[in-house]
Amino acid sequence: MTIRATLKVGLGLGTLALLLLTKVADGPVVGSILFTGAVLMAGGLTALLIRENMLAAAATPGHKAKIDPDALPDAVIVSSVNGGITVLNRSAFTLFDLDEEPTHIKTLFEDWHRMLTDRSQADQVVEAVLASPDIQFSEMLYLADGRTVERTTRPVPKKGERLWILRDITHMQLADSDSAMHRSMVEADAARTAELAEQLYHAKAELEAKQAELTRLANTDSLTGLLNRRRFTALGEKAVTDATMGSEIWVVMMDIDHFKRINDTYGHAAGDVAIRDFANIVSEAVGERGFVGRMGGEEFAVILPGFNQDETITLAEKIRRATAHHQTVSDNEKFRFTASVGVAQWMPREVTIEPALDRADQALYSAKAYGRNRVVGFEYASV
Repeated sequence: MTIRATLKVGLGLGTLALLLLTKVADGPVVGSILFTGAVLMAGGLTALLIRENMLAAAATPGHKAKIDPDALPDAVIVSSVNGGITVLNRSAFTLFDLDEEPTHIKTLFEDWHRMLTDRSQADQVVEAVLASPDIQFSEMLYLADGRTVERTTRPVPKKGERLWILRDITHMQLADSDSAMHRSMVEADAARTAELAEQLYHAKAELEAKQAELTRLANTDSLTGLLNRRRFTALGEKAVTDATMGSEIWVVMMDIDHFKRINDTYGHAAGDVAIRDFANIVSEAVGERGFVGRMGGEEFAVILPGFNQDETITLAEKIRRATAHHQTVSDNEKFRFTASVGVAQWMPREVTIEPALDRADQALYSAKAYGRNRVVGFEYASV
């Protein structure tokens, strides 16, 4: 008999002997020690068989190392990362009492999960494992028929597969009824569950962050970071809906003067810099008292809930002056530009913000017609 064969026989007999001794052990502490030794010997025997199969396959010229799953004492299942079953060894057929091979890992565990006190947790574990290809996880399943099964799973590196190992340890549980050992196993299981819960929490937080970023991109202008036309109009309609008796809402429309000339003279990149600079000027002037949107091209708009006429004209003039005094720098080019501004008031009888935006737009075109670089209120516009 070879040394390896002797070692296998020794491990097998040692495991059996320790399990028998636990039944007649003098006290729970000794029983716990004998039980732990039996578990370790059983694990050693499984590891030795796996290594023996790998070495035998590696010794065959022209073949990669390969394990014969049917030679393993534990139930072994190999699935894709999505859960489709590709390998089911003979021990698995016996453990699950199968007549035919199931196609998916969820189908395989369906009957077992129905026998659990907390089925939802077991289902969530399988879902989490299938959703996260890199997770390694181990847990105890306490089935209603009295069996206790240890379920372990880990990814197979670079194979796009997942290995599931199931071991029926009911006889070991019966051999050791010591409550301290039971509490230890429950605590270890709880710690592994907490670890998985933490991984799920971080995955959920990452998903929420991505969702928030998608929402931001859907509501803002990519060049300036201001509200896009759709979101700006929606907030304007909300301001109208929220308006109380006697409250005022003013709107401002703005346009960069001779913008085409900037693009033709300095290039479109310089034009983009000018648009961003103007957006910053307007945002700083308005602050938190209103909201700013880019309506398209070089045209911008502001809605000012709670402003009166004097405050609105003062703000519009502040934007116009700051724009005229600002120097834009793009690459090696430096230039200045001006803006024309139109102002109008929303009327309480109007059910949407659109009429006020139209009047402010008409005032803006009057400012252009009067020579640009000026603020015009709708009541003074020639329309």
